[in-house]
This record gives sequence, structure tokens and C-alpha cells, in this order.
Amino acid sequence: MDSGSYVEMNDTVTQIHSKVQIQDITKELHCPLCHDWFRDPLMLSCGHNFCQICIQNFWKQQAKETFCPECKMLCQYSNCTFNIVVEKLVEKIKKLPLLKGHPQCPEHGENLKLYSKLDGKLICFQCKDARLSVGQSKEFLQISDAVHFFTEELTIHQSQLEATLKELQSLRNMQKDAIAAYKDITTLLESLEQGMRVLTPRELISRKLSLGQFKGPIQYIMWKEMQSTLSPGLSPLTLDPKTAHPNLVLSKNRTSVWHGDIKQVMPDDPERFDSSVAVLGSKGFTSGKWYWEVEVAKKTKWTVGVVRESIIRKGSCPLTPEQGFWLIRLRNQTDLKALDLPSCSLKLTDNLNKVGIYLDYEGGQVSFYDAKTMNHIYTFSSTFIEKLYPYFCPCLNDGGENKEPLQILHPQ
Repeated sequence: MDSGSYVEMNDTVTQIHSKVQIQDITKELHCPLCHDWFRDPLMLSCGHNFCQICIQNFWKQQAKETFCPECKMLCQYSNCTFNIVVEKLVEKIKKLPLLKGHPQCPEHGENLKLYSKLDGKLICFQCKDARLSVGQSKEFLQISDAVHFFTEELTIHQSQLEATLKELQSLRNMQKDAIAAYKDITTLLESLEQGMRVLTPRELISRKLSLGQFKGPIQYIMWKEMQSTLSPGLSPLTLDPKTAHPNLVLSKNRTSVWHGDIKQVMPDDPERFDSSVAVLGSKGFTSGKWYWEVEVAKKTKWTVGVVRESIIRKGSCPLTPEQGFWLIRLRNQTDLKALDLPSCSLKLTDNLNKVGIYLDYEGGQVSFYDAKTMNHIYTFSSTFIEKLYPYFCPCLNDGGENKEPLQILHPQ
């Protein structure tokens, strides 16, 4: 080892030794009651020292006698004296460089030994006294207690996150199983092969396609061709007049509904809505897969979806899945939202003229589509345990601006 390294190591050892000695001294300059630097140190008649406020608070807690917390000797406040030597020694020791590694209060220069819930940070005892003097919150914790408190909080949040993760993993597995159950496309392939056989070699060679067969309403033609193999197809729903709000007008075939200005005199049946201008479908579902489409063209606002049979129909209530509502709504022609909790704003990429609604009862799924393009709009996932009904709300007609009806589309 060269001389330079030896000197450097010797200096390091000396610094460590000095720091240990300083730390031993600082322990003697800490109040036995608050375990912090002495503040206004008061020496009792027995010779032990305490912060003035600490010993006064200690004596207030005693019923009759005032004694030293260290040696239990009886002491009178009148016989105590301020220890000026200790006070000055504390001030000098606190300025030593070897103590700068400890976190200290930038305002008072004391060690940070308390956690303030109000401020959300560590403070010293002088900070605590200053806050108490102006009537601020008394929510102060020792650092060890604060660590225990926040450890418990983190444990609770961790448990909640783990439960949520477990639920999501379960839903993912259910979705995988559901997808696997619908992988049989044999029927569709056979239909396509039959369509290919319709094409003659001449048509393929000339590269000319029959206008009537291939340049027309292809979506509708394919629907007619494949309707027998698709499940579910369009459900032939009608509206239930017993549930309709008195201001709603239903068409004779009960497939259209709109808001009328005149409130009709109707029996106040338990099934009837008296606040929401809504009506339910006449058919409820307790199993199976169902799909229906609703015409919403030219309307400025509407609400459609699926609800539980037991929903509140008198007065108003939150239209959320927790209350039995799985709905989407339009406001101001372009403001489309899914009424989830919290609600979810949805983008309209094109004019939404027809809404497709898909219900899978056992799968716990309610999905919405742009029925023209079959683009997915939103999906609710839940567990269904009672009868569900289609829900239709054409909203107020707003002086004719929203007079167009909601219309259920039936299969041709």
C-alpha cells in the first residue's frame, strides 16, 4: 500500500470514528421524553434535563405528584432551572458537518421526526407546535406509526388490485372459451363454395360480372342468402303499451314510438314509466342470444338498450348498470355516450342511422353496433339473473326538432 492510500484510509477511519463519537454525544442532548434535541432545557432538582414543554405536559398527566420521569424523585417546578449550557451546546452540535446527513427541517434546523397528515410530509416538533398554536389539525404521527399506517393502506389497495386482476383474468378466459365455441364455419364455407359454382368459366374469362348479381344491394343479398345459417337473426320485437310514458305515441303495429306534446290519460299501471319518456319491448329474455335494430335517423337525441325487469319506473334514478340499465344515448346530434359507471364518450365516425343491439344472456354481454356498417360501438359486460327487456326512449320532441320516431326494424 502506498503512502497516499494509507493517508486516505486513515482519514476515512478518523472521520468514521469522529462521527460515532458525535452521535454518542447527540444522544445525551436529546430529551428523554420527545427523543429530539433539547428545546428550552429545564434541569430538575435531581439533575436530569427535559424540554420545558415536555416535562410540563408530563406533569399535567399526573394526578397529584410531580416527579422526575427518569429517577422518580419528587421535584417542584419552582426548584427547576434553565440549563443554558445544554441549550448552547445543542445549538453548536446541530451545526456540525457530520450531522448534515440527517433530514432536518429547513425552517427550524431540527430532525424531521413526525409525519403531518395535513401537509403530507415530514415535520419537526417545532413545526407541530406552530400548527397547534394556530388551531390547525392535530393529525401528527411518529414516523414508525406513519410507516405502519401507509403499509396497511398499500396492502388494502394491493388486495383490491389483485382481486380486479383475478376478475379480468377470469373474464379473459371466458371470452376465449366463447370464441372457441364459435369457430365452426363449415356452413359458411359450404355456402361460399355453392356461390362459386354459380360462376361459369365464360364469366371468369371475360372478367365481366353480372350487374344484377354482383352490383346491387350486396349486403342485403348476402343477408338473404345466409339468413338461415346466421344466429341470431333480427328479432321481431314490438313495443309494450302498458309500459309507455303517457306522452309517448305508439304506431298501430307497435314498432315505432315518438313523443307527443299532449299528455294522454293512461292507467297508472306499475309497469308504466311516469318520469322517463320511455317504453319497453313486449318480449323479455331469460336466456339465449338476441339481435335487433332500431332506426334513429334524423333524431337529435335518443336512448336505447337493455334493462332489468325490476328497474325503478316511477320517478327518476341513475341509468347505470348497477341500477339495471345497459344503455347508450345521443344528445345534440353528435354527443354519443355509453351510460356506464363512469359514462364513456364515444366517437361518431359517420351518420348513425341505425343502431344494432346484441344480447347474449348467458355470456353476460350487451353490445351496440352501427347497423349499417356493423362497426362496433360499445359493449357492457355483466351477470344477468333476471328477465331483461329492450328499452326505447325517443326523448322530447323539442318543438319539432326531434319529432322523428324510434322504429324497430323487422326482418323482411
